[in-house]
Amino acid sequence: MIAFANSGGGRILVGIHDDGSAAGVTRRAALISRAVNSLQDGSGPDLTRFTDLAFEMMVGKSVLVIQVQRGTAMPYYLVGKGIRPESVFVRQGSTVSASRAVILKMIKETGGDQYENARSLNC
Repeated sequence: MIAFANSGGGRILVGIHDDGSAAGVTRRAALISRAVNSLQDGSGPDLTRFTDLAFEMMVGKSVLVIQVQRGTAMPYYLVGKGIRPESVFVRQGSTVSASRAVILKMIKETGGDQYENARSLNC
């Protein structure tokens, strides 16, 4: 989810075999709870507003579809590790760790170099 939010977005299908056939999922409420907790507690900043979780039927099997949009507060990272290459991921065909240069570019693109012109709330 982090890699998609740091890149162009994408879909994650839970309940699909590696060969593309539908395996289906059980315990749907528990699965949604785990996914939402991962979004809220496992990534920084919180990714919940950039994701949509829904179940779809595929060949008679229930599959969880997680639609992730490109985020606006990049870089997104694994909580507990901070903004470091080993906790920031991007999509480049597959999921890979972001280089320091890519992380710095994300910060600049989301306004990280504009703090001098930002309005202070403590005036």
